[in-house]
Amino acid sequence: MKLGFLMIILTLVENGQLSAAFVNTATLEECEQRAAVVRGILAKGEYPIEQMVCRAAEVEFEPFAHGMEQFAEKQTYLVSFDDRTATVEAVASCEAAKAKAGRFCATSTQKIVAESE
Repeated sequence: MKLGFLMIILTLVENGQLSAAFVNTATLEECEQRAAVVRGILAKGEYPIEQMVCRAAEVEFEPFAHGMEQFAEKQTYLVSFDDRTATVEAVASCEAAKAKAGRFCATSTQKIVAESE
């Protein structure tokens, strides 16, 4: 996949676990515009935003399906990013991932496109 941009949204859910949502965009400007809208919606919600960033990334995710969270299989990802780029890799569990500063372990109902085909 060619390099695009990825909005990474990490929220803190009730059990102290991080939940992740991902939005792929073609440009940084599009990502930032969409992030502003999402931030406004999530700020009114019950789960606090831990991190929300737009970074260049090669990974592509299935679109987020609202209202399907309780039915979808959870995926676990190790998410890391710096000021410019992000990487997201599937891991077996957060316990095995050994998250540290700058690396977050989170669950998501979204699958990486290559894994879902």
